[in-house]
Amino acid sequence: MANLDFDTTPKPENIFGTVETSIHLTEALGSEETVKRALSALPQVPVRFYRDNVITWEGDAAEYVFFVVRGVVRGCKVFKSGVRNVVAFYLPGDFFGWPYLNHPLSIEAATDTDVVFIKRSSLLSIASQEAAVANFLLRVTTSELGRAQDHILLMSKSAKCRVATFFIDLWIRLGRAEYLDIPMSHQDIADHLGLTIETVSRAISGLERSKMLTRISYKRLLVRNRLTLGHMMN
Repeated sequence: MANLDFDTTPKPENIFGTVETSIHLTEALGSEETVKRALSALPQVPVRFYRDNVITWEGDAAEYVFFVVRGVVRGCKVFKSGVRNVVAFYLPGDFFGWPYLNHPLSIEAATDTDVVFIKRSSLLSIASQEAAVANFLLRVTTSELGRAQDHILLMSKSAKCRVATFFIDLWIRLGRAEYLDIPMSHQDIADHLGLTIETVSRAISGLERSKMLTRISYKRLLVRNRLTLGHMMN
């Protein structure tokens, strides 16, 4: 999870934090000019998946890595008992799937989403010749594994802290806008946080009573007390 000094967080430039704004691979790479040039020859045409479509199954060979252009992708595991665990959400601008030779999770569209498939063997070939690309992939791996570790640690916290941390982390990842649109379902959030939908709803109500956020609608929140929420997640 991101760790910020919320007391000095600037006023949001955007009104709404949303996953409907497309982010292309070259935009996500920012100032990584060497990486941009190296990856420019790779196919970057996104594939459209509709909500709940499976992108790849758990255990499939990881022939491709993925880049989210628009929407939300979830990584999840369903146990023999029927319990589902949503381990990760991938948002526009996220590059994922590199650390694994076989996918440890099923990858699904949590909303209508556009995803770029990048062939692993092509990336390996480029990385073997370009140190900047190899370093980029190392950062991607470190980030993905770090988020997985953060998620494990979060499970030891109270329900209110889990929900607060989830929302503030989502708010940061979507650009710290004034309003936060929640793209995924409450069931997805509950399965991600190891809670029931009812517990998630009660936790949101508790955060409202504490004046940390305001529920504008079922899918839209106004983050009010960022400093206190930041203290909760840290």
